[in-house]
Amino acid sequence: MRTVRFFCESLSGDRARLDPVQSRHLRKVLRLTLGDRVEVFDGKGLLADARVERVEPDAVEVCILEARYVPPKASGRVILAVSMAKSDRFAWLVEKCTELGVDHIAAVQYDRTVKMGKPSSRRRYEKIALAAVKQSGRLHLPTVTGPETFHNTIDTLLGCYPDAVRLYGDPEGQRLPGFDQLMAQPDRVVFIGPEGGFSATEIQIFADLNVQGVCVNPNILRIETAAVAFSAVLCGPVCN
Repeated sequence: MRTVRFFCESLSGDRARLDPVQSRHLRKVLRLTLGDRVEVFDGKGLLADARVERVEPDAVEVCILEARYVPPKASGRVILAVSMAKSDRFAWLVEKCTELGVDHIAAVQYDRTVKMGKPSSRRRYEKIALAAVKQSGRLHLPTVTGPETFHNTIDTLLGCYPDAVRLYGDPEGQRLPGFDQLMAQPDRVVFIGPEGGFSATEIQIFADLNVQGVCVNPNILRIETAAVAFSAVLCGPVCN
């Protein structure tokens, strides 16, 4: 049975204090108590075996027994620039793509995006990503950015990942390259548009920047379905 894992933003020294949300989960949901063994991680690659040392109404303190650090990937990252979607569809997208191993999820307002997201929604998506990281056993939190305009997003992502292979979802595009070929790329940036498709202006920008249209499935997919399909192929068995 896997040891239960909790998030702790600061892991330094031989003690760590869980925040009220994590503490409540430990006490009320899982009903752990003094002496129980747990794992704590900081979302940046540090994972520690720990023991519950103190239980208070609004906080739990653990004793760090042994810690290890796994550095983040310097290459082979998967970055999705995804159109905002209505209602809870984007939240579901964040959860599932995080579980699959995506490294960066950028919410984008394309020309034909129907749901224009609010900057305040990003905090909610970050919480969803954290829960998905805990559930899936990942050690690194994905970067969640946006919602931003297409022009700002493409400038930012191509600046942050200059050597990445650049793709965009196109049901009429060429077949997605084979797994081994994709894994050989330093990073993979994928632009996933709204269900109305990319505008002519956006297609021209892709052409100018050598962003290649590829088909992950010949059917017309919803935003979140396309995101999960690309994530499953691009992350493969090597995600952490």
